Amino acid sequence: MLIEIFYLIIGLIILVAGADALIKGATALARSFGVSTLIIGLTVVAFGTSAPELFVSLVAAWRGTADVAVGNVVGSNIFNILIVIGLAAAFSPITISNAVRTRELPIMTLALAIFWWMSSDYLLSRIEGILLFCCIIAYLLMNYFIVKHNKVVLPAISELDLELQEDAPSSTPALLKNTVMVILGLAGLVFGADLMVDSATYIAREMGVSELVIGITLIAVGTSLPELATTLVAAYRGEPELIVGNAIGSNIFNVLCVIGATAAVSRNALEVNPKALVLDFPFMFAASFIMLPLAWCLGKVHKVTGVIMVLSYAAYVYLTFVNQGGV
Repeated sequence: MLIEIFYLIIGLIILVAGADALIKGATALARSFGVSTLIIGLTVVAFGTSAPELFVSLVAAWRGTADVAVGNVVGSNIFNILIVIGLAAAFSPITISNAVRTRELPIMTLALAIFWWMSSDYLLSRIEGILLFCCIIAYLLMNYFIVKHNKVVLPAISELDLELQEDAPSSTPALLKNTVMVILGLAGLVFGADLMVDSATYIAREMGVSELVIGITLIAVGTSLPELATTLVAAYRGEPELIVGNAIGSNIFNVLCVIGATAAVSRNALEVNPKALVLDFPFMFAASFIMLPLAWCLGKVHKVTGVIMVLSYAAYVYLTFVNQGGV
């Protein structure tokens, strides 16, 4: 099984590298064709940061391992709240911005509630997937008009401005280089996701646990590492308020874009394991819903709360293996 663990790690590295190459290549290409930083930030960067979850879920669903596809998103959402936000808050209190409090948090909570409701019949149909994906388009359009008319700067766009201080060259060699980066990035995402799903499925069988457990734990943590890395960078730069926005935004994309696209292109309806509706969906919703009183009443996540969130994640993983460890 050691070789499969090695393949899992290699697949994750290729997956993350592919997402990074795709974002950089597509951003440079878009810039060279005169696309504004606003549009790039709302599309290329936003979709690119969810690329690991998207490709893993797509590959898993296509291979008939729906538990990995759904578990990846549910587990990533829980990880983003309890570990990404909780771990950062455990070291330093995090202030929740007014935009996150009044807009992103309610949208995320609503998206998770709809995801849970759609899954209650143990199936996510193609129509439901299309509806979810239409919602992510509406969400992006909403952000576009808010940023354009209110002159608000989104975190992703702020970071992008730093990278695009110099215009991307539009020479033929530069265009060729960036096109190659996009192609290699996409290839890395597909190959890395395929390797991760294959090795994770094998590990699940060897360990005697379900694919759902592996999807919710190993796969979810792996695909959420970019968000964790962003958290560490934001904390290091003294910008902890960006952490909540990045984590909440990632959860919105996971549900509306990743699950939406996966269900929309699946050959059959995307099956939802009944066991996931007993523990995982309620825990995902509860972990996210608890952010509302923290935001509205306190306006920040304190150190003690952060520690409790991290310990809650550890308890959740334990319960996951205890209650859903059977194949």
